[in-house]
Amino acid sequence: MKNALFMELVGPEYLPDAKLASMFFLLVTLVLYGKGVDWLGKRKLLALLYAMYAALFAILTYFFQHGTVSHHLPLGWGFYLAIESFGSLGISHLWSLAVNATTDAEVAARRFPLLAVGGQIGACTCTFLLARTAEHGQLVPLLYLAVVLLALAPMMTFYWLQKNNIPDEVKHEIEGMGPEEASKVSASLWEGLRLVMTRPYLVAILWSVVAYELVGTYLDYQMNSKAHETLVTLEKVTAFLATYGFAANFISLIFALTGTTWLVNNWGLSRCLIIYPVVLCFLVLGAASFPTLWVIFAAQIALKGAAYGFNKPCLELVYVPTSDDIQFKAKSWIDTAGSRGGKALGSVMNANLLRHAPGWLVWGGASVCLVFLAVWMPVSRFLGTRYEQLLADGEKLS
Repeated sequence: MKNALFMELVGPEYLPDAKLASMFFLLVTLVLYGKGVDWLGKRKLLALLYAMYAALFAILTYFFQHGTVSHHLPLGWGFYLAIESFGSLGISHLWSLAVNATTDAEVAARRFPLLAVGGQIGACTCTFLLARTAEHGQLVPLLYLAVVLLALAPMMTFYWLQKNNIPDEVKHEIEGMGPEEASKVSASLWEGLRLVMTRPYLVAILWSVVAYELVGTYLDYQMNSKAHETLVTLEKVTAFLATYGFAANFISLIFALTGTTWLVNNWGLSRCLIIYPVVLCFLVLGAASFPTLWVIFAAQIALKGAAYGFNKPCLELVYVPTSDDIQFKAKSWIDTAGSRGGKALGSVMNANLLRHAPGWLVWGGASVCLVFLAVWMPVSRFLGTRYEQLLADGEKLS
């Protein structure tokens, strides 16, 4: 519902600006998140995150239900920033707890399908409900349903964490340091960013995230603009985007059930990491050659479906041979700042081409995407090779 609500309440021409704003908003929340890991521990922070967002979405939904819908700028911006930030912080933290905290690659490989399949079942169910009910004006009940699910999630997660004996506190590897050095490492709000910038392995993961988000932002803006222009009303646009969401998540579910584990086991993670940018090259060329609503719709389904069901689980696995600080602090920077940074670059590209050279919006954007994809391929090769080397040597990147 995020883009449909924003386009109705604020306007489709401000979507690039919204993605830029979400990046700066998340930079602030990331600093607080990094400190929260140290202050509260992993489980308490999870509960706090979900409780805060459940309350925030309940407040936004109340005002959406009782306020003036058309051109309600604060409400539109509130929904957008809340959904964007939760999608990064809440989901990244959950993955870190359940999958990346283990040092056993086989255990991680068994756990990530559990989360991937569960996530896609939820996504398919909710987008199906939205697609069937949006045109009948039933958005508010579904927004409240999201609030209930957010409130229930921590309780179910705590049960699973306890059953699998996953520890609550982050164990920093500071043995051998003096008290002053250890204190500085533990207390630094910018530790995650420092780790990312000083480890080529993490820079490679960051580039993979940035390049994916830039390409996704290019295609996403094309599709949303075409949908708003063609379908006009909030209800029809929401139903269309829900149909798109259902199709993309259904493909992700198929990948999660059958494709991802089989491909990783038979082809190796190194080859799997290269497959996705190659596929994206063909999708970008196809969408630029035939820039109609349904062609872009198909390209976006393929991009998102393969990303959530294949590429993202592969990127989660590369964190297995890394330390706790990397898995919780550096990873949050990559997942959040990297993701929003890629979206911001894509938004700047879309905004500049839209406002200053609209005739170049399709092929100009496609050309930039292809450059990023060309760099992504050797980066993926390095990442896969280094991952296999770390596992073979029994080392942990710290």
